[in-house]
Amino acid sequence: MPQIDLIPTPTDINADWLAQHLGRSVSGVTAKPVGTGQVGATYRFLLADTDPDARGQASLPGSLIGKFMSEDPVSRATGIAQLSYVREVKFYQTYGNTKPLPIPLARYAAIDEASHEFALIMDDFPGHRPGNQLLPATLEEAKLAMVAAASIHAAWWGDAGLDTHIWLNGSHAASGMNVDALFEMLWPAFCARYGDQINDQIRATGQAYLGRINAWISQRAGPRCLTHGDFRPDNMLFHEGDAAHPIVIVDWQTAGVGNGATDIAYYLGTALTPERRRTHERALVHLWIDQLVKAGVPEADTQSLWDTYRRDALAGFLMGVLASMIVAQTPRGDAMFLAMCARAAAMVEDHGSVGLI
Repeated sequence: MPQIDLIPTPTDINADWLAQHLGRSVSGVTAKPVGTGQVGATYRFLLADTDPDARGQASLPGSLIGKFMSEDPVSRATGIAQLSYVREVKFYQTYGNTKPLPIPLARYAAIDEASHEFALIMDDFPGHRPGNQLLPATLEEAKLAMVAAASIHAAWWGDAGLDTHIWLNGSHAASGMNVDALFEMLWPAFCARYGDQINDQIRATGQAYLGRINAWISQRAGPRCLTHGDFRPDNMLFHEGDAAHPIVIVDWQTAGVGNGATDIAYYLGTALTPERRRTHERALVHLWIDQLVKAGVPEADTQSLWDTYRRDALAGFLMGVLASMIVAQTPRGDAMFLAMCARAAAMVEDHGSVGLI
């Protein structure tokens, strides 16, 4: 990627900027906000070619996606405090472009670590449909998600270098967070905000985990690998007719190091209805494991992954509660977080996850 100077804003991404930084000659650029992200601002840049040959020379498509700091002050403050912006840029600078993964190719990734202003310019997939957390995932989408997760998890399976990065969630080099204290502070606010929208299962799950989340985190077993951390439909793009990219995983602001089964529990617990999950979860988890082995993960490393999956049903519930309280409130966000909590709470009960701590 090119040498970094001033961090561009969305309005800076014009023909001159593309020519200077990406070597792309265009006659014009049109920017349009896209996506439903609550921590970052995402734009699609439509490019009008001046020289048709330039597209082939620069290997660039007719549109690009750009991510920048959120324009909402609450969400922006959250992104800074949680290192979300630093984490995503560092992910692409360190890992994202180095191996064939089901993710967008980053053309430009820059951040000012003092202010956290950043710009991330990536390949676009305009023909893909975005996943939707409010619409339960189909079985075919879930299968694609399992295969994609396996390729990501297997890529740096057991790589000790992951734990040298202070910006990766869960890294041994990073400062630990007292999640119990954070949950105990935000859980009453969550209950107060959503009131009778919280069913008995959600309420019982939250109460059961009070004072137990740090223990859950500290007892997570290996082998360790790169994890997404927010592995759900809103962060996926689908196109079953695209053999090369049937699924694309986006939004790496929560990238971390841990057990890949946590990503799987997060996804199946929040993306599927409880009924569909109960019917298909064993087959889907085994599909993920089979893909790990196919990618070179030793079979011995997969023996306890089902137990970790059951134990980590909390992952989606915890994100639903905490994220809802620290990003800008929107009607869609409220519906999404409540759906995540309801589905994950059902999974916690199904697997007796509290008792596995």
